[in-house]
Amino acid sequence: MYNSHIRFFLYLLISGVILFTGCKDKRMYPDVSHINVDVNLTPFFKEFHAIDTLNIEDVVLPVYQKYPEFMEAYCQRIIRVGARDDSEYVPKLTSFLTYQANKDILKKTDEIYPDFIFLKQELIEGLKHYKYYFPNKSIPEIYLMISGFSQSIAVDQHWLGLSVEKYLGEDCEFYEWLGIPKYLRKGMVKEKMAPDVLRAMALTNFPTQTKAEDVINSMIYKGKIKYFVKRMFPDLKDTLLFDYSKEQMQWCKKNESEMWASLVEWKHLFQEDRMLIQKYTGDAPFSANFGNNSAPRAGEFIGYKIVSTYMKENEEVSLQDLMNETDGRKILAASNYRP
Repeated sequence: MYNSHIRFFLYLLISGVILFTGCKDKRMYPDVSHINVDVNLTPFFKEFHAIDTLNIEDVVLPVYQKYPEFMEAYCQRIIRVGARDDSEYVPKLTSFLTYQANKDILKKTDEIYPDFIFLKQELIEGLKHYKYYFPNKSIPEIYLMISGFSQSIAVDQHWLGLSVEKYLGEDCEFYEWLGIPKYLRKGMVKEKMAPDVLRAMALTNFPTQTKAEDVINSMIYKGKIKYFVKRMFPDLKDTLLFDYSKEQMQWCKKNESEMWASLVEWKHLFQEDRMLIQKYTGDAPFSANFGNNSAPRAGEFIGYKIVSTYMKENEEVSLQDLMNETDGRKILAASNYRP
């Protein structure tokens, strides 16, 4: 009797797993187990900040030789210390490396990230999906850097630089000292590193090229980028995808139909006013036109919902087709979006 109960329980458990797996959207969860990706993830900042500042000219040369393309861009465009043959290069680089704030960043980063095994694993998973959908696209070499808070991500044709100091946790004291608003810190967490890498790749490979720079095209383009990231990481929580709190996410879902009705009623969708576009899709504590209690970038959320609906309504459209489509109005019309 006891054994029969165990067998029955195991049957229910296995059936539940099969049912759950079977219910997953195969379009969102393709089989990528057969895809192999080579992720070159270099903790460049450790090597760079180990440079002996008393002997920079000799010590920096091997680093240049090891990473020629990235080092040139990093020194000239990211930390702006100039080219190696500039007369001010050595003193500027010395100043950057000995600057106490950068030393503090390095120490904090080493404390939080003793290694980046987790990041490589997450990147492998995301990039497997990337190669599944875009088999002809190349994967850049990824360098972990300290940019002195100048930028989160730098992208070139063959490489991508990720600033580790932008992912130290939303409660990091550095962000408080720098006066970074709390609404901007939502995405400054380790869980956003890999999604941000894929997001940067999407922005680089599929730049906005619309003829009409209006509200709806901005909303849908940003919605497409969010949808792209979701397809790379199907299990990514919506709160992380949008850098929302649970309350902000709930607000958007609860007020989706009212927001859309207001956009239509106010005739804002096809307005080309840059300030108006910013109010709906730009970073801010809230979406100005929807009140102080609204979630930020609510237009981006609506754009994502339109894109998601469009892809469900048009199953013949591939992700590559979506990303290559630059006419947001066309996507809206074919989506039959009715929240």
